[in-house]
Amino acid sequence: MYFKSLAAFLPAVAVALPTTTPIVHRVAKAIVARAPPEANVVLKSVTASGTGCSGNSASFVLGIGDGATVGFDNMIVDSTQIDKTKRCVITLDLQLDSKWKYTINKATNVRGYVENDGGTYKVAYTVGGKTSDVSNSIPSNPSGGNWVDTSTSPGITSAYGGGVANIDILLRLLPAGTQVATATIDSLDIQFEYSK
Repeated sequence: MYFKSLAAFLPAVAVALPTTTPIVHRVAKAIVARAPPEANVVLKSVTASGTGCSGNSASFVLGIGDGATVGFDNMIVDSTQIDKTKRCVITLDLQLDSKWKYTINKATNVRGYVENDGGTYKVAYTVGGKTSDVSNSIPSNPSGGNWVDTSTSPGITSAYGGGVANIDILLRLLPAGTQVATATIDSLDIQFEYSK
C-alpha cells in the first residue's frame, strides 16, 4: 500500500495537531530543539484544517535536524471523487526573543504515492504577509508507485520576534485515462532556521 513506510512507525510517534496533550509539548520541543537557547523559541500553537487533514489526520511525526516531518492520513485523491483536490493548512505560532527571527522553506521534501495518472502539488509558506512556495508535477506510474520531490529555496523569513506561519498544502490529481487513478501526499519535511 502507499503508506507502508509510515504505517510502521506512525502509531508509536504520531501526535494529532489540534490537541493540547503533553505529547504536543514534546513535539514543540522537537521543532525548536535546534534553536539557539538565547532565541527563547516558544511554539504557542499548532492547528490544521482542510479536506486533506480533517479529523486530526495530520500529525507531526518527529523532529528532524532543523525541522519536523508532518504525516498525512487523509491527503488522498482518487479519480472517482467529484473534487480531485485535497488541501491542508497548518498554522504555527512560533514566538522568539525580539532580537531573533526564523526562516521556513529553506528545504522541503514531499513524499507520496501515485497510481495510473499523475497530478500536481503545491506547498505555500506564508509568514508576515510574504509567501514562498514549492510546486511540481507528480509523475504517473513511478517505480513502485512512490514519488519523492525535494526542493531548496532562500525561504521566507519572519519579523523579529517570530510570528504566525501558514503552510498551505494542495494536492491535485490529473486523471487522463479511463482507469481509476490515485494520488497521495504521505509526508512533508519542513525546515526551520533561526538567526539574528
